[in-house]
Amino acid sequence: MIILLPPSESKTPHDHGDPLSLDQLCYPELTQDRAHMCDILMEISSRERGWEELGVSQRLAPEVERNTEVFTTSAGPAINTYTGVLFTALDAATVAHEDRLDTVFISSALFGVVNARDHIPAYRYSMTPKLSTWWKKRLSPVLDDAWAAEVVVDCRSGAYRRAWPGTNTLPVQVVTETNGVRKTVSHNAKHTRGLVARHLLNRDGDMPTTPEDVVSALKEAFTVEFEHAQITIVV
Repeated sequence: MIILLPPSESKTPHDHGDPLSLDQLCYPELTQDRAHMCDILMEISSRERGWEELGVSQRLAPEVERNTEVFTTSAGPAINTYTGVLFTALDAATVAHEDRLDTVFISSALFGVVNARDHIPAYRYSMTPKLSTWWKKRLSPVLDDAWAAEVVVDCRSGAYRRAWPGTNTLPVQVVTETNGVRKTVSHNAKHTRGLVARHLLNRDGDMPTTPEDVVSALKEAFTVEFEHAQITIVV
């Protein structure tokens, strides 16, 4: 089983540690593509109004400037680099089965995909429709092969999902229900997806190997519906 997460917009810089080494990241077949994307990001971020080109406010200009140091600043485990609602709910530092973090991967506009244990620096770069198309051509042959025998619990959405649609994914949708009316609330969905990942990492017993196993495992902690290869968590 693979747990595939979206990144967070916010990231935590690392105070110490070796800098980024692209050839140490998962799936070295993507090294040249990652290097190309890093070069583009550094070039854009070095411009006077690079923040504007990256689609963020001037308030985030210091984070954009930090992009120019992507190869020289300290790197640390990706699972600790990404912050935000989902990662707070997951709370990787306290999961019961730490070895299961090897099954956690995170989508990235900069790196395509990283493993939870891969060491990366903090950066500011969001997936756009153009980027998702670019990455799809590169991720599909790699991940289609690497994960062909896996069931992929897909907690991504939007452009990150389009960057690798996959054929064996189980998208996780989260809805709230009030008086029979259902709706999706982004903040709540991120939090719940973090709890979904945490439960799968924390539970005793073997890791799920089929969609039915995943659904059964999640029913231990959530109200779950499973239809058309999609998991819906009702909260």
